[in-house]
Amino acid sequence: MFFVISGFIMTYIVSKNEDSFLYRRIIRIVPLYYGMTFFTVTLFLLKPVWFRNVIVTPEAIIKSLLFIPYRIKGSGPILSLGWTLNYEMFFYLTIAISISLFGNKRGMIACLILLSLFVLICQIYPPTNYILAFYSGSIILEFVAGSFLFYHWNARKHSLSLTTKWVGKILGILSLIFLIITDYFYDPTLSRFLLFGIPSLFLTNAALMVEGKVDIKKKLYSTAVLLGDSSYAMYLTHPFIIYAFIRLVFKNFKSENVLFRMTELVVTMIIVCFVSIVIYKWFEKPVMKKLKLATNNKFRREESVKTARV
Repeated sequence: MFFVISGFIMTYIVSKNEDSFLYRRIIRIVPLYYGMTFFTVTLFLLKPVWFRNVIVTPEAIIKSLLFIPYRIKGSGPILSLGWTLNYEMFFYLTIAISISLFGNKRGMIACLILLSLFVLICQIYPPTNYILAFYSGSIILEFVAGSFLFYHWNARKHSLSLTTKWVGKILGILSLIFLIITDYFYDPTLSRFLLFGIPSLFLTNAALMVEGKVDIKKKLYSTAVLLGDSSYAMYLTHPFIIYAFIRLVFKNFKSENVLFRMTELVVTMIIVCFVSIVIYKWFEKPVMKKLKLATNNKFRREESVKTARV
């Protein structure tokens, strides 16, 4: 769902405002990712025994920071979750190039077609280069599916019949059950898009169909929005928080019964949410605000210079 939702949201963003698309994505992704990468490097240098599959070398640091996929002795990138961001940045870069060449909607459609053809060709003629093999994975089709879901939803959201909505919701529920079972029993390496991508598409579509039933005036809505805003911080920091509490706190209780495990799960989830909100409010949001302000000032100066020349 991560990649399907990303495709949907990026297409929505481009449809609203394509100006400085890539820069705005960079200031959203890079600051916290760099911070967590350097945090991982620092922890590794202080306590290397805490890390089983992390290799810290100048090459690993540079490639991690530049979002270049790599494998060094089974490791890469330094912040392991960064593999998903490598796909994200590739998607952003492809969008930015396409819309700069063809404009807003035509550029986005061209981007989706090119990515689909790229994956198809590489499936027929598998590349030997690791970077090409990485980027040509069927995961890319999940971005494409999410993008086309946006166009479909944007065009038909006001004309869907009650039957269509119910079918969409039922497909979403069945897809959720299927995803849970599939994740448990199957290795998705060869057929990821079929086993995960399509069900995730149905599940995302079902979520869109119940969106209108959400009461935006209730406190629960604003809390959900805050958690959504904090979700990037949640994603990058949750392994550190979970492992820290399991190793430093919960292991002292020496209990393995079901009630204890459920308590451990709920408590760590609450702590992850709280820490993520703190990081979002006190680091991410201020940094993004300053970088966006700097960007807007730069564009205003450039417009003033162009106007003066005219």
